[in-house]
Amino acid sequence: MKNRFKQRVLAGITLLFLAGCGHTAYMGMHGRSIRLSPEVHENIMEDSQCLRCHHADKPEVPLTPHPEFKGCIKCHND
Repeated sequence: MKNRFKQRVLAGITLLFLAGCGHTAYMGMHGRSIRLSPEVHENIMEDSQCLRCHHADKPEVPLTPHPEFKGCIKCHND
């Protein structure tokens, strides 16, 4: 009984880790553009400022994989 509970808890934690953004931030894969171009992102303070550049109409900048998401600065302001 205890073993099955531990397996379910471990499986749940693993799914949360793999499904969320946390693992990409931990691995250094999240927020690359800010780290690679700090001078461009220096005065960015709001999500709306991020989404003005990172959308399909501007192919010269990386497209965000989650354009409807709010919280850009929270995750990418490292």
